Amino acid sequence: MTRGRVFRSAPIGVLATAAAALCAATVAFSLAAAPAGHRALAAVVHGLMVAVPAGVGLAALRRWPGDRFARLLLASALLTSLTTAAVSNTSVPYSIGRIAVWLVEPALVYLLLAFPSGRLSTARDRVAFGAVVAVDCLLYLPTVLVVEHFPEPSPWGVCGNACPPNAFAITGSEPEFAGDIVQPLREGLTVVVFLAVAVLIAGRMWRSAPLGRRALAPVLATAVFRMGALAAYDAARGNGQPSAGVETLGSIYALTLPLIALGFAGGLLLARLYGAGALERLTRRLRAGVTASELRVEMAEAFEDPALQIAYRAPNEPEQWVSDTGRPVPAPTARPGRVITEVRASERVAAIDHDAGLALEPGIVQSAATYAVALLQNSRLVAELQLSLSELAESRARILSVGVQARRRIERDLHDGAQQRLVALRTHLALESDRLRERSASMADALAKLGDDVEETIDEVRSIARGIYPSLLADGGLDEALRAAALGAPIPARVDSDGVRRYGPEVETTIYYACVEALQNAVKHARGATGVWISLSDTGSLRFEVRDDGAGFTQPASSPGAGLLNIRDRLAALGGVVTIESTPGVGTRVAGIVPVNAGPPPAPVAERGNGRA
Repeated sequence: MTRGRVFRSAPIGVLATAAAALCAATVAFSLAAAPAGHRALAAVVHGLMVAVPAGVGLAALRRWPGDRFARLLLASALLTSLTTAAVSNTSVPYSIGRIAVWLVEPALVYLLLAFPSGRLSTARDRVAFGAVVAVDCLLYLPTVLVVEHFPEPSPWGVCGNACPPNAFAITGSEPEFAGDIVQPLREGLTVVVFLAVAVLIAGRMWRSAPLGRRALAPVLATAVFRMGALAAYDAARGNGQPSAGVETLGSIYALTLPLIALGFAGGLLLARLYGAGALERLTRRLRAGVTASELRVEMAEAFEDPALQIAYRAPNEPEQWVSDTGRPVPAPTARPGRVITEVRASERVAAIDHDAGLALEPGIVQSAATYAVALLQNSRLVAELQLSLSELAESRARILSVGVQARRRIERDLHDGAQQRLVALRTHLALESDRLRERSASMADALAKLGDDVEETIDEVRSIARGIYPSLLADGGLDEALRAAALGAPIPARVDSDGVRRYGPEVETTIYYACVEALQNAVKHARGATGVWISLSDTGSLRFEVRDDGAGFTQPASSPGAGLLNIRDRLAALGGVVTIESTPGVGTRVAGIVPVNAGPPPAPVAERGNGRA
C-alpha cells in the first residue's frame, strides 16, 4: 500500500476545489439540459454519482496523503461526471454521455477488486478485470459505429424512447445482430463479471483476518447489490417500453455508483474502529517484563492473526534476523496475503509479518508494534538493571564477608600475637622486679611501674580486639555478645531474644554492630533516657530493635549521622532493611531485618526518619 508514503501530485486544497467545481458543473448541466419534468431527479442522481466518490476520496487523502485508491476514486468521479451528458437532448453530448457509461463499468470493477490498496494484487483479480475490459472493447465500444440509437430506455438519460440518435454512427442502417445478439450477450456477460467480482471479494474476505473481513463486508454487499440491480434493470427494460417501474429500477441502478463509494467509506471506517479496538486490547494485555515470545502471542491474539510473526535484527549484525526465540531466520519478505511492517524502537528494529487485511490500518499496526517493541526494550533494560543490582548486592556481601574475616584475623593476631607478648613482658618485668628488690629497691619500683604500664597497654589491646571482633560474639553468639555490651553501657540496658540461634559470621557481625551503634547513639544523644531495650527475634528473617525513652527528635531536623549511615550500609550489604523512628518526648526506635533463609533479598533500605551519631 502507498499509505504512509507521502507524495502529492496536487495539494488537497486544490483537489477539493476541483471536486467541488466538478459537482457544481454536473448539477448545473443536469438542470440546464434535462427536460423540465426530469431536471430535479437528474441533478440529484448525477450529482450524487460525482459527489460521493469525490468526497470519500478526499476524506481518505486527508488522512493518508498520496493514497493510490483515494486518487482512483477521484478519477472515477471525473469519469462518472461525463455520463451527465446523457441527459442532453442534443445528439453529440448525449452520445458522449452514453459512451462514458460503458467506460465506467471497467473502472468500477477495478475499484472493487483493488480496494483498498489501489492495485490488483492477484492473478484472478487481473483476469476478472481483463474480462470486463474485453467485454467493453469487443461488445460495447465497437457498436458505437454501427447502431443508430443506443439501447433505450437508459438509467443515465431521461429521454425514454425519444432519445437523440447516435452521433458517431457511420453506417446507414443498424445491423439486426447488434440488438438481437450483441446487446443481450454483453449485458449477460456484464452480470457474470460482477458475479465473479463478488465471488473474488468473498474469497478474499474468507482468507482475511477479522479486520479485513470487516472492511470488505460493505464492499461485497454493494457489489452484490449492483449486480442484482443491473440484472433486474436489464430484464425490466427488455421489451424496450419505458414505465414507472423501469424508471425506478434505473434510478436505483444508477445510484449503485455512489452506494459502492459509500461501501468503500464504510469498510475503511469499520477497519479503523476494529484497529483501534485491537490496539486498546493489546495495550491492556501487555505488561512490564513481557518476553519476546509473549509479545508475539499477545499481538497475534489482539489482531486475531494466528500466523503473525515478529523478527528482530540481530545486535551488531544488521543483515541477520532472529525470531522471538532468538533463532536465526531469513529476512522477512512479503507474500501473497501477507504484509511486512517494519518498526524501530530505540535501536531495536523489528519486522511484523501480518495478514494483508491489517494493512487497511497501517498506523494501528505501526503504533502497536512500536509500543510493544519499546515495552520489550524496557523489559530488557529492567532485567539488566536488576542483574546489575543483584551483582552489586553480591559484591557488597562479599566485601562485608572479607571485612568480617579481616576483623577476625586482626582480633586473633592481637590476641595471639601482641597481647600474648605483652603478657609475657609483664610477667618478665614482675619477676625481674622481685629479683632486684633486695639489691636495689628503686630499680625494682621502676620495673614494677613499667609492668603496670604494660598492664594498661594489655587492657587497651583487649579493648581494641573486642571492638574489632569480640571473641564472645564468635564463641557465644549474638545473645551473649549483646548482653555483655549491655552490661558495660553507662545506662541500664536490657536484651530480650526470641528464637535466636547461630548465624553466619557476616549476619552476626552486622546485627551486633548495628545494635551496639544504636546503643552508643542512645547513650550519647538520648537526653533523659532511663534505659535502652534491645530485642532480637527470628521469624524466618533475623529482626532487631533498639529502643530508648529519651527526648527524641523531629525526624526531618537533621541528616543521618555516620553511625546510623553505617548501620544502613551494613544491612543493605546483606539485603537488609533498617527503619529509624523518633518522636519528641517519647524516644527513638532503630529497627532492622536481615534475611537469613533462602529467597530473594528484601527491598532496599527505607528510612522513615533521620538519625544522629
